[in-house]
Amino acid sequence: MVSKLIALEAYPHLKDLDFRILRGVELNMRHHQWVPLEDIARFARTDVETASHRLGKLDNWELVRRRSDIGYIGYQLTIHGYDALTIRAFSKKGIIEAISTTQIGVGKEADVYVAITPQGEKVALKFNRIGRTSFTRIKLYRRDFMDKRHISWLYISRLVAQKEYEALQLLSPIAKVPRPIGWNRHAIVMEFINGVELADLREGDLSQNEAEEILDSVLDEYLKIVKFGIVHSDMSEFNVVLTEDHDILIIDWPQYLPTVYPESLEYLKRDISVLLNSFRKRWKVEKDFNDVWERFYKAWKESRGDYHDNQV
Repeated sequence: MVSKLIALEAYPHLKDLDFRILRGVELNMRHHQWVPLEDIARFARTDVETASHRLGKLDNWELVRRRSDIGYIGYQLTIHGYDALTIRAFSKKGIIEAISTTQIGVGKEADVYVAITPQGEKVALKFNRIGRTSFTRIKLYRRDFMDKRHISWLYISRLVAQKEYEALQLLSPIAKVPRPIGWNRHAIVMEFINGVELADLREGDLSQNEAEEILDSVLDEYLKIVKFGIVHSDMSEFNVVLTEDHDILIIDWPQYLPTVYPESLEYLKRDISVLLNSFRKRWKVEKDFNDVWERFYKAWKESRGDYHDNQV
């Protein structure tokens, strides 16, 4: 399903005042479920009448939503308004100059677009959309706020993007992952890679021998990452890209866990099982799980400094 970047349509019509108003709504949502009009006007350094007029425009463009049945007139930032603020930030930092309406990836939790830097370089712009999924998915991203009962989806999407950016910064010097370029709010700019997810390949696109070589490459790369001290936690054929020169790239890192976390072993075991099962079912590539797992378990233990402990 193609997701339209609504903020991009509204962006040329936005004034500096509109961005101050959006920023005012964003910051004050920390203190209000629905931000009072007066607080927005005060933050934007304008009068209430002007703020109300511009908020009406922003509402029409779906960048904010309005509510008046709560004893006062209040506003919330929508995901599209969050997009607009993020695009503005990347533009002001000189990271991106233009965004194509062409989507190169869409899923339950993110939309990815092609963007262009001021130097004319093509990059990937990934917007996290965590609000599309149920709250039970959030435990896979941030375990330190699960006890909080009222959390903005915008805030969660921001934390998810921040976590993935951190993972890419750690791994890009030593592993085949996308090179990160910038992060702001719920979005990441990273290098653009010509390739296709393994999940999008048809069975006849790879021979059994080719598939086995690719699986070996993925396992070798993932082993290097585990030795470094990181577990992906969501490895599958959807998160491996086969590049034009038949190299591989491991993508989508917001759920990563350091190996020092005890639960990382469970996720690592699931990652290996999912990979081996998908290659066995689609391309008849047979690998003994225990043989593969022995290598990964050793790497996991060594990364924690406790390899000589008994297996669990």
